[in-house]
Amino acid sequence: MATGEDARIRALEKHVREFWQGHAVEDATWAEAPLLDRVPGFATYRVAPRDEGEGWVYVTVGSSVHETGGGTEFFLMAPDEDPAHSETLAVVGHLHSFEEYRLGVGSVIDVGCPWAEGSRMDHLLVSPPYPYGPALEHAPEEAGNARFLWLLPIHRSEAALVTGDSLAAFEELLEAEGVNVLDADRAPLV
Repeated sequence: MATGEDARIRALEKHVREFWQGHAVEDATWAEAPLLDRVPGFATYRVAPRDEGEGWVYVTVGSSVHETGGGTEFFLMAPDEDPAHSETLAVVGHLHSFEEYRLGVGSVIDVGCPWAEGSRMDHLLVSPPYPYGPALEHAPEEAGNARFLWLLPIHRSEAALVTGDSLAAFEELLEAEGVNVLDADRAPLV
């Protein structure tokens, strides 16, 4: 890995650790990922909750390094600690490393199985990081101006709404219903 990429990855990690200051932030990289051949230096960090009702957060560092113009990092929120979330992020990072499969806001990923044990949701929606806002979303210049996007688990019927109607229509439903995004098996909105 080139020296510039090393510095960028260190800056991305610093951004993650500073954003979740006061939380336990640990390396949780899924080591079996073919992604590591495509994106050397890719890592996943697990952020432990501090307070009751907070979820676990899994976040990538290094997904954006192979892109020009900022690039994208990803995170997902989960009710429980589970190494499967690191695997999910490695799969998403691998997919995203191919230009023809680049992911952005409004992209929908068919996971092919439930995203978490006991869940019926089998799709992920790439969304702005609404729970955390621009302080997380926009990494500093030394981190390549990467953008952190949220992988929100959704049902197949909701994925159809996003792809067939619009992301805005689905987001309005989410807000109107006051959905608990940490409920691994919440009821579908449509």
